[in-house]
Amino acid sequence: MTSAEPLTISSTVAARRGVGFITTQAQERPVTLTSHGKPVAVVMSAAERDEQRRLLRELEITVLSAAANLVADRSTMLSAQEARERLRASR
Repeated sequence: MTSAEPLTISSTVAARRGVGFITTQAQERPVTLTSHGKPVAVVMSAAERDEQRRLLRELEITVLSAAANLVADRSTMLSAQEARERLRASR
């Protein structure tokens, strides 16, 4: 991930500076575009986006694994025969 401080710039200034300026800056750090002082968009390098997506996938797997472990810890495993018997009894 990038280590430089994010750049915040108004969309008007960004338009004056041009796409080349924004893309050059985005290679070094995320660029937040604002309109009337409020953030409206963020431009970042493809490498930064890929790294964030990779980290989100890792976190997703971690959370799903923890949830599965919680369910497994609180559940009772049944044999196929026991499951059939319980299903018949509930009809």
